[in-house]
Amino acid sequence: MEYKLGKYQNINQETRWATVEEVKRSSTYVDLNAEKYPAAGLPIMSDGNEAYVDASDTHSLIFGATGSKKTRLFCMPMLNMFVKAGESFVATDPKGELYARTAGIAKLNGYNIVVLNFRDIGKGDMWNPLSLPYQMYHNGKYDESVAMLNDFVRTIAAPQFENTKDVFWPEMASSLALANLLLLMEAGKPEEANVASLAALCSSVSIEKLKKLSDNMRMDTIAGLNYKNIFTSAEKTLQSIMVSLFGMIRIFTTQKNLTNMLSGNTIDISKFGREKTAVYLIVPDEKSTYHFLITTFIKQAYEILIAEAQKEQKRTLPVRVNFVLDEFCNLPQIPDMPSMISAARSRNMRYFLVAQSLHQLKSRYGEDADTIKGNCDNWVFLTSKELALLEEISALCGSYYTANGLNRRLVSVSELQRLDKEKGEALIMHSRQYPVISEIADIDQYEMFKGYAAMPLTEYVMPEAKMFNLDEFYFDVVHELRPLPFS
Repeated sequence: MEYKLGKYQNINQETRWATVEEVKRSSTYVDLNAEKYPAAGLPIMSDGNEAYVDASDTHSLIFGATGSKKTRLFCMPMLNMFVKAGESFVATDPKGELYARTAGIAKLNGYNIVVLNFRDIGKGDMWNPLSLPYQMYHNGKYDESVAMLNDFVRTIAAPQFENTKDVFWPEMASSLALANLLLLMEAGKPEEANVASLAALCSSVSIEKLKKLSDNMRMDTIAGLNYKNIFTSAEKTLQSIMVSLFGMIRIFTTQKNLTNMLSGNTIDISKFGREKTAVYLIVPDEKSTYHFLITTFIKQAYEILIAEAQKEQKRTLPVRVNFVLDEFCNLPQIPDMPSMISAARSRNMRYFLVAQSLHQLKSRYGEDADTIKGNCDNWVFLTSKELALLEEISALCGSYYTANGLNRRLVSVSELQRLDKEKGEALIMHSRQYPVISEIADIDQYEMFKGYAAMPLTEYVMPEAKMFNLDEFYFDVVHELRPLPFS
């Protein structure tokens, strides 16, 4: 395997381009034509027949504007490599391309295939985001359950917080949503703790019924405190809160198929780190309607896998799980993402975050963007017109002194904009190594990954969601609600 990197190699000073030999020494060789791979990861060099990959527990950040071939150069090849190496993955799949190009080979290699399909609802799997919090609540893990419910509420409320300067209404609506969820946790049957029941409590139950419920609740319960906080408000305020609440959950009241899909379970997230599993999160990229559900799934998967890792003697998952998050910054903010990316490494989990720009990352995560960047030892740059990103990449690559004593950047902003897309040129800052501009093979250059037909997604009949009925709920049961864990 030969690489034409000579034009990028020069000057023996404090910074320079990495040599081919240095790249090989700092990465893992993979014969792509082999039946099984010893490891998989971000390709540092690849010609479609041989590759050198980062097989360590390092997280990666991939920057590239729309049309820069981020998916074809990195996401698609990596998923196929994970399969050949026997590693699990969870991948966001905006167009369904990843599923089409990798699910066939995954199935033939004995993988469990999981598809959450928000582009064509009714084809794929069912997932109830309230099932795990319910199990935790009834196993005595009240703090963990409430934290997970808080994350869910925070995610569905995010659009309202983003679209208003007066946060009072979304704050109060969030409190009422949490109170309704806690009521489901406490009083609902396992099959009734679902999105359909939440939607009914938030939209179909009158203020009078909820106020009566609040009046009969003990103040030393989490649900009781949240209800009391709401129902001490004036009548007009209550009506405005209910309007805001209905806006938060409107999607669940207007899309019955979606609500039914989210009210049952056909998957077991706890097995992702124990059995070879390929998870595809197919979500439309042309609209953000369902993005909050992807955020919720990713956070919940992380929580479950951390708990599974803690059960092991070495506190690490038996099967590595790779999160390949294409269009990462188009998703609503993932709660605690900086902590997640910090803790994942020692549990055998890796993140590959794909973003269009630095501005996009900072807009979504604010000051936390620097923590996220700092925890990604691998940076990949394909192309961008964003000056701040170009300047940062150029500065990170360092400077050197020319023969006539001038200080010059190793790669200038102008040079960064001229990487050859057709050759698959990418600037890669790999761990603590010198940077390299490498040519990465396009997915069509990997002959060994061709010929695997995508599995058709069969349509299934979703059962009608079982719903919690407040009219059948006796108020004397409310007095038996569990007290606050910390009271």
